[in-house]
Amino acid sequence: MDPSNLRAGVAERLASEAAIDAETFNAACFMLTRSLEEIEFAVPEAAPLIRRLLRVCGRVAIDTGVESSSADTWPNTREMAIEWIDEALGALDYEAGA
Repeated sequence: MDPSNLRAGVAERLASEAAIDAETFNAACFMLTRSLEEIEFAVPEAAPLIRRLLRVCGRVAIDTGVESSSADTWPNTREMAIEWIDEALGALDYEAGA
């Protein structure tokens, strides 16, 4: 996918009848994080939280959903996801509960 025209590439892949693969999902998450700059949120803290959550989703998809993925990477991916989510919540003075 041509990174210079990410929206068009993602839109084309999403419009296809083919199943969405992990790389397309990740690219869509990345594209959406960039689109956050265009939205005027009533609560400014919303954008960084959304951005981080989308990045977590994209990373989990890539780590676990591509052909070369291994279940052995799951513990590290899970820890990374929890850490990134915790950092995003901490920036808002929230703490995730168990």
